Amino acid sequence: MKYRICLFLAVLFHILFIQGQKSYSSEHIEIQGVNIHYLDFGGQGLPLILLHSEAWDAYTFKEFGSKLKENNRVLAITRPGYGESDSTAYDVASQAKLILAFSKALGFEKAVYCGNGSTTAELTYLGINHSEAVAGLIYLNGLATPWLNIYDNDPHRAWEMFKRASPGFNDKKVITNSRKTYRPRYHRDSIAIEVPALALVNRNGNMGTEEGIPALVQVGSPLMASVRESMADSPVKKYLTMLAESSEFRKEELAKIKDDQARQFFIKLADSPVIQKEILDFHKKHVLLAQKAEQKKFKHVFGKYLKLVKLDVDVVVGYEYRDNPQLILSPILDFLEGLD
Repeated sequence: MKYRICLFLAVLFHILFIQGQKSYSSEHIEIQGVNIHYLDFGGQGLPLILLHSEAWDAYTFKEFGSKLKENNRVLAITRPGYGESDSTAYDVASQAKLILAFSKALGFEKAVYCGNGSTTAELTYLGINHSEAVAGLIYLNGLATPWLNIYDNDPHRAWEMFKRASPGFNDKKVITNSRKTYRPRYHRDSIAIEVPALALVNRNGNMGTEEGIPALVQVGSPLMASVRESMADSPVKKYLTMLAESSEFRKEELAKIKDDQARQFFIKLADSPVIQKEILDFHKKHVLLAQKAEQKKFKHVFGKYLKLVKLDVDVVVGYEYRDNPQLILSPILDFLEGLD
């Protein structure tokens, strides 16, 4: 009897105190027949919607979202096809339109959209095609340009394999093929994006990841040693260092890749300095130049509406919101405060 009373009190304590300490509520809403999951952090003012990149869901912002709600209504959406949200089309236009529909379903005429990595494409799509509904854009890893098509010419398909190897239960091959066709409309039309935007960059005004090659980083290649060393201390850096220094850990991690073709590719790549060098040479000869040209075009299209904030770090990876939030909190809050 005494045991049951203690158990009951423990459960009651968890419900009243532990769960009560959550800074968000987990919600679902049906949008155009699609069940969408999101986290609501509360707050009042201009809505701010946080967008996760590949392999994650809204919970990746569970610690960061509450830090932004002093003057904003803050939500984090689990994009369609990820986490607890129903599957639908993965292409950039479809994802962006459903995100916009989500915002409107909650009664927001305008919202600020914030994301990193692959969602740079969704942010840019919304800024170009639905500027009337966008109050601002926040690019957590500054000048990322995930829509570059130069990767298609890589004989080793290293970028494609990296995307297909990312964690999660989605069909990575379908996602990769769906998203690879996107190009911002300014590639074919002479347009300007007249939406206030914040881009977080390193102390030199770049991302610092330009020299990095994700596929080589994933196998702990010694060719990426300088990239790893320049990163700020974080769980990401620790993980990448373990990949480089422990062959046993690296084998275990590569064995977890669900996509058969990607898994075999990385197992082979890890043991082949020759292929690693060929991928590096391709990157230097083709990708770096294309990246610089695309970043220049990106900044030109935004013009005076783009605010570049230089952080005191060598590398901006886009996950500072999770690993080092104090580094980026002030510039984001300042940007939000300056919006209508």
